[in-house]
Amino acid sequence: MDSLLLNIGFSHQELKIYKLLLEKGELSVTEISRATSIPTSKLYAFMDALTDKGFCRLIKDRPKIYALNSPNSAFARVRDEYLQKEKALQKLSTELEDKFLQTQSNTATVFKTITNKTEILEEYYRLFRLAKKMGVGFSKAPYTVDINELENVNPSEEDSINSGVEFKGIYELPPGEDQASIKKLANYFKSKGEDVKMVESLPFKMLMVDFQYVLILLHGGAGMSLNMALSVDDKDFATSMYDLFNLYWEKADVV
Repeated sequence: MDSLLLNIGFSHQELKIYKLLLEKGELSVTEISRATSIPTSKLYAFMDALTDKGFCRLIKDRPKIYALNSPNSAFARVRDEYLQKEKALQKLSTELEDKFLQTQSNTATVFKTITNKTEILEEYYRLFRLAKKMGVGFSKAPYTVDINELENVNPSEEDSINSGVEFKGIYELPPGEDQASIKKLANYFKSKGEDVKMVESLPFKMLMVDFQYVLILLHGGAGMSLNMALSVDDKDFATSMYDLFNLYWEKADVV
């Protein structure tokens, strides 16, 4: 209990007073001073603070006698204050992140080559988390997901969609592949809110978000998927990928 009370802002002296009143009930200033070894000249300031915060109340003025308020009521007020602070922090962090991303977008183009499969997937999910407004992507064979285990296959995209980000995806449906499974994959993401279409062939796997971030995934042939990726932080390059996406989108078939 002590550490919890200290964590929400109690001083060590206030903690002593609170625990004493919790144990004894109503006490006078003299009794509180004697039990806590806090001089009465300093005690009044602590009692005023606890009263202002709603943890205790003055029930008699002469002599001054204090008692605790209901902890449920008192700590409900604390919870409300923390919720307000949390909302303020969320708003502040969003504003600062927008400013940060704006600053980043004005800096030099950043290219990064990734050859580790785990790092490629981490970068892929990171772009989904970065998305604030929109994203488009090419999904090209060979597909690396287990068609029979689709639930929560990409929680980062689902979280972004749930927060209002719009995603469009084109899925490659090449001859000779398991087309039923690919359609099942496309329909799964469609059910999560992604706008999807299909074409017979795509140039590469790609994800572009917010006209700023691009991830292009390359492979060296059958059985060699996700062995190299290029991550690009550049507005012009991202815009060109969006234009390329739209060329394929116009000729793609609705799922």
